[in-house]
Amino acid sequence: MAGDINRVTLVGRLTRDPELKHLPSGSPVLEMGVAVNGRQQDGAGNWTDKPNFFDVKVFGNQAEFLSQHLTKGRRIGIDGRLDWRSWEAQDGTKRSKVDVVAQSVQFLDSRMEGGEAPEYVKTGAAGAGGGDDFPTSPSDDDIPF
Repeated sequence: MAGDINRVTLVGRLTRDPELKHLPSGSPVLEMGVAVNGRQQDGAGNWTDKPNFFDVKVFGNQAEFLSQHLTKGRRIGIDGRLDWRSWEAQDGTKRSKVDVVAQSVQFLDSRMEGGEAPEYVKTGAAGAGGGDDFPTSPSDDDIPF
């Protein structure tokens, strides 16, 4: 087979303030939770929102940059890949988890209150100011929970 594809694109809202940590090597990693609404039909034919929750990690300079600008409730777009990991818990049971490793993050709303939203926000895989320009889209939609 020529090659496999591991790519994910999400648009949603942060469920908590992101947490900046550092690996033993000193490299920064930002951990955040994102809620993405889906729609599903129940047995009676009514459509309801169904939130899906994802744990997302961002590494390197981009992690430090985003930690200064992201807060709970912000709407973001993420392009990245899935990363599966497994470990043995303290009680001896085997655990596994799939995380999203973001390669680029776009701001989709403004964090400024009472002011005008900036026309463009720079972010990308290369870190602060090293990516493409992404237009912002002001929105006051509520988090789905």
